[in-house]
Amino acid sequence: MTTQPHSPQSIMVTGAGGNLGRKVAEALAQQPWCRKVIGVDIKAATDQQQRPGSVLQYISSDLTRRDASWVDCLDEVDAVIHFAALNPLPDATWDEAFTSYDMTQNLLLEIAKRPIRRFVFASSNHAMGAYKDEPLAQKIGPGKLTTDLPPAPGTRWHDGSREVHSLAYGTSKVMGEKLCAAVAELSQGQLSTVAVRVGWALTGDNDPRDITHSGSPASSAGAQELNADAQRALRWFRNMWLSNRDLTALFAAALQADQRNWPAPSIIVNGVSDNQGMDWDLQSAREWLGYQPRDNAYLSINA
Repeated sequence: MTTQPHSPQSIMVTGAGGNLGRKVAEALAQQPWCRKVIGVDIKAATDQQQRPGSVLQYISSDLTRRDASWVDCLDEVDAVIHFAALNPLPDATWDEAFTSYDMTQNLLLEIAKRPIRRFVFASSNHAMGAYKDEPLAQKIGPGKLTTDLPPAPGTRWHDGSREVHSLAYGTSKVMGEKLCAAVAELSQGQLSTVAVRVGWALTGDNDPRDITHSGSPASSAGAQELNADAQRALRWFRNMWLSNRDLTALFAAALQADQRNWPAPSIIVNGVSDNQGMDWDLQSAREWLGYQPRDNAYLSINA
């Protein structure tokens, strides 16, 4: 069966109470082609639920359980963007990461029963985190970290008080990517999926000058005080910055892209801004989604 072009009008956004989910849900609700956005989050977004005239509505629901509170809402949409996770931070434990994977599985099992055309999965740069350090760092350079390279989940760094290894978090994202591909293939052209390996998008204004080697804007150490390992971590984090403007444009493009141009019904793209000298390759996102990033972290950092 040949998949037809996708033109969504009603979208479910999971994890819509979080940093990324809320930014994307609110931006989609402003698009002229969007009739409805259902934001799903375990914590009810009561401050947004009753906004007059908005196409965005929030519901409180738990994706770890396949119950009517969110399952029935799938009958009202033709696309889903999935941000929700039990712990959306890279220091997630194995138990938290497995539960997050269960949420992805629950969604895709229900989507497979319905005529939903597009599923966009918020994967993570941590699916490729081991390329930050040797020996895998030898394989990359500016523009060479493509989605064709084998996954290598788990970034290692020191956050100022402890060693952090995002292996559990990154592994759950790679598993989610593979599940997307399997369900899309089994759908025989009904469903197309995009896994976006999201870079670093801070809360609020998301200023790249707030990025530190610690993996948190809370660090006060200046770049001139860092050892070689910390300098490498700082470069890695800065290079994966994703601005608010590029974040929302990327996910809108992932919803609307014509899958007839894709090499398979399920694709993976890197999700970062156009940061000068970065290893992350954006050719696939540009070609398959029409993504045109407009921001560069270093224009702000060096200003």
